[in-house]
Amino acid sequence: MKTASLKTWLLRCALGSLALSAPALAQDEDDPYAYPDEEPRYDAAESYNRPRPKKDEVDDFRRVSEQEHADGEDDFKALSGLDDPNLGVAIEFISGALFLDSPRGRATEPRLGLGVRATWEYGRILDNEALREALWADLRYTFGGTSDGTEFLRGSTNFHYFTIAPAYELKLGKSDFGFFGQVGAGVAYTASTITIDTLETKVSGTKPLFQYGVGFRGRPRITDNLRLSFRVEAMGFRRGYHNDFFLGGSVGTAF
Repeated sequence: MKTASLKTWLLRCALGSLALSAPALAQDEDDPYAYPDEEPRYDAAESYNRPRPKKDEVDDFRRVSEQEHADGEDDFKALSGLDDPNLGVAIEFISGALFLDSPRGRATEPRLGLGVRATWEYGRILDNEALREALWADLRYTFGGTSDGTEFLRGSTNFHYFTIAPAYELKLGKSDFGFFGQVGAGVAYTASTITIDTLETKVSGTKPLFQYGVGFRGRPRITDNLRLSFRVEAMGFRRGYHNDFFLGGSVGTAF
């Protein structure tokens, strides 16, 4: 009886201890979070020297750059238009020596050549940075004339060249200067006047014209939207069996 009573008493004590310890071990939601008494100190040098996992950031950039919007437009846009917001249009006045093919058996007839031209950099409509300023075209008018004779018999001839000529320019690095080659075509209008004493006879006509040549071109910046445009060139004008040459230059503005 004594042994059974002792076992019963011990069992009751154990059950009572478990019943009292359960609420004590449970933590209320409103109780503060129990932090450890001592935290490891932050070592900046150790954190800097800690090896980091290798990551190919270039691959991530390439992946993002190749993504497209839902409407089909690229995420990255060409910024060349911000660097040079000009329209790519220039107006220049031409002056130089016009060497006319001589009808009298001479090598040439040197005369003053004048003109004007409008230039359009059509390479800007292409989505290609290398061709943006390398491709352009001229709408050109060149004038020259010659006259000879005596007071009784005299003849004079004026030449008017109208051409459209595309060109390709080889830029000097990232500068605003470059060498170019140009080929085009147009019409040559010739007006002649023959004077015998006081009687004048006028003769005129047109012929197909072929233009070709090389030169040097510059477009230095004046303001953000304005540039100085100039050229030095050697041009040939083939009209029928006559071959005329122009050696000179031009200056104007580009905007």
